[in-house]
Amino acid sequence: MIIVSRKSYKWIVPEEIPSPIARKRTEYDECIEEFLKSGLESVRVNIPNTNPKTLSSQLSSRRKAKGLKNKVAVCCRKDKVYLVRVKS
Repeated sequence: MIIVSRKSYKWIVPEEIPSPIARKRTEYDECIEEFLKSGLESVRVNIPNTNPKTLSSQLSSRRKAKGLKNKVAVCCRKDKVYLVRVKS
């Protein structure tokens, strides 16, 4: 939105900052679902352009939000993130 101003500027334009659009990344949810459907005991997660700490944190929060704490564990080893099936 451009603000109407009576004063003219040479190098700047009076303008409000637009509100950020929150993007919900679905890769994390898809990754967990794919792992659960695979039947594998453990997998390394490979989502490009994602910091391993961020990836681990997001997978852990999605796991908790979906109530999968008793089914899936998230592990970090040497900047690699793994999903592990929890044995009951």
